[in-house]
Amino acid sequence: MRESHIITIAGAGSARVPALVGTLVNYKERFPLSKIIFYDIDNERMGLMEDYDRLVLKCFYPECEVVFTTDEDEAYRETDFVFCQMRVGKTAMRSLDEKIPLRYGLVGQETCGPGGFAYGMRSLGAMKHMVEKVRSYSKDTWILNYTNPAAIVALGLDKMFPEDRRILNLCDQPFSLMKSYAKILGVPQEKLRARYFGLNHFGWFTELKDTDGNDHFDTLRTYLRDHDFQPFNAEQRSKSWLDTYVRVNKYMKFIDEYIPTTYLQYYMFPEEIAAESDPAYTRADESRDSREKEVFEVCAKAKGRDSMEGLEMLTNSVFGNLMVEVAESIAYDLNREFIVLVRNDGIIGNFEPDAIVEVAGTIGKDGAKGYPFGDISPYYKGLMEGQYAYELLTVEAFLEQDYTKALKALILNRSVVDPSKAKAVLDDLMEANRDYWTLK
Repeated sequence: MRESHIITIAGAGSARVPALVGTLVNYKERFPLSKIIFYDIDNERMGLMEDYDRLVLKCFYPECEVVFTTDEDEAYRETDFVFCQMRVGKTAMRSLDEKIPLRYGLVGQETCGPGGFAYGMRSLGAMKHMVEKVRSYSKDTWILNYTNPAAIVALGLDKMFPEDRRILNLCDQPFSLMKSYAKILGVPQEKLRARYFGLNHFGWFTELKDTDGNDHFDTLRTYLRDHDFQPFNAEQRSKSWLDTYVRVNKYMKFIDEYIPTTYLQYYMFPEEIAAESDPAYTRADESRDSREKEVFEVCAKAKGRDSMEGLEMLTNSVFGNLMVEVAESIAYDLNREFIVLVRNDGIIGNFEPDAIVEVAGTIGKDGAKGYPFGDISPYYKGLMEGQYAYELLTVEAFLEQDYTKALKALILNRSVVDPSKAKAVLDDLMEANRDYWTLK
């Protein structure tokens, strides 16, 4: 029997949490828990799912103690892992992140472009506070951060806590893509091994082999160049999500040597995407009216029940599996392969050493380690240098409350470029976010 652990779920008001609970149940033999602490500053929202979460754990994990709290000291005082997934400002601010840029014909997206900038500025303040609070109790607690936008948050945390080796930033997009590739190829995901480089939401797969030594990269590259890309769970995805996969095919009609992450669409086709977007109804609204609504409806059925009979068991084979498998790999020093976010330090030989790059690597008791990649060619280096400059200036704008650096960041962003639009959208975002961040 493996040693059991205590975890804190920070941001337990997220609609993803009930599915994470289901994953924790499914992994109870691999990653056993003695206690789960659910923490959120919004007790009302967390309460919408509490009955369901408690019922699932009572029925399938009775040996695990369960605590729900809005007290951050209780949440962080004694825990081995913090599973962090904050959405600072909740859906209301996400909606503004997406809608304000569209006023100026700019991409309205929660992690990319001006919306990602605004969300990143909010996330950095909350994450700084959380890390300081956790560290006031323990230097050994692992912080597994899933808070977006991961690129900005990871770089900001590295600048603020450069010696802290127990903060691990995560993104499920490469994990999800590998799952989709496995379905296309008819190969089990656990057998696939990738070579990959980039920045978060800004990267490329360059190799894909299986553990038997078979090379699948050319087969997959040809397929994605010549066919519309469908995710493994296409039947569960909304149209806007399916559109992001289709544009992989469009990009590869131009350049097909590597396979891009789906988020590159926002930087390659920003005007087209902005023109297609409905400024009155964005993905925040879509998520609220579909996934969140469905989760809350399932959870509401748990009220007053003593059994799960006739009640759906929610799980998440991407977000939930990734977070639990990462924790398992750390806890038992498994050194399993993942796509990881790490400080470059020569991993990509001709790129900024202080950048947080996204590459294939392993995770074990000492955290994430990226595999050496080598040098990258001028096209990819140029794209990444521009994006990294945007990320760095955003972090510096937050730390120094510097308006000019924020403006420079947005001008550098491929989804903006135009200085007049950059200033207009920055001023609007600053006004909308005045309760979360300020610039001088």
